[in-house]
Amino acid sequence: MTLTTVLAFFLLPLLAGALVRTLKPEAHWLRLLLSFSGAFLLGVVFLHMLPELYAEEGPRIGFWVLGGFLLQVVLEFFSHGIEHGHVHATPGKALPLVTLLSLCLHSYAEGIPFADPAVSGNIPFLVGVLLHKMPMVIALATVLLRSGMGSIASWAMIGTFAVAAPLGILTGVLLGEGVGHHFLHDMLGLAIGMLLHISTTIIFESAPEHRFNAARFVAVLVGAALAMVSMH
Repeated sequence: MTLTTVLAFFLLPLLAGALVRTLKPEAHWLRLLLSFSGAFLLGVVFLHMLPELYAEEGPRIGFWVLGGFLLQVVLEFFSHGIEHGHVHATPGKALPLVTLLSLCLHSYAEGIPFADPAVSGNIPFLVGVLLHKMPMVIALATVLLRSGMGSIASWAMIGTFAVAAPLGILTGVLLGEGVGHHFLHDMLGLAIGMLLHISTTIIFESAPEHRFNAARFVAVLVGAALAMVSMH
């Protein structure tokens, strides 16, 4: 299962990059996908991952969850919100390397807990994280495309991002064997904290200027409903 997870994390960014270059999806569909994925991921975390993690590790895991939330706040100073679909590009201006590094660090940390077979075998959580990555990579590929960067350089950056999560999984496999399952649980708490920040931000931003948007609201409801159904 871990090998399948590695392939999924590696191939998804490449497929999303190809999607942007061939179909050039409209921002409207990206926002709907964001709303759906954010609600689904939030539901899976609250209904399944957090209760089980607290049951196994106790209140101490809360420090790691809070740490992941705050770490994501810092990372977004450099990524400019690409994690939740923000597309800011200046024609002719290359994507700053610090932005790519921030995205890769997020993906790397997110991948570590998937070295645990119990996490990689949790299909709803795995699907939720992959769904969150899809609009993230679409936003990244869109920024690269609009910046006017050449195809080779763009694919190099997308490829670099694509290997970040598999490297995190490899790190988890190597360190988890020596340190034990508590390390992977701590990294899961860290990743959940980061995902909580992203998913709540997505939902809060699904209605810019506090205007009601029926399509995005329905996407949020469907995502939350599927998260509830997936727990049975």
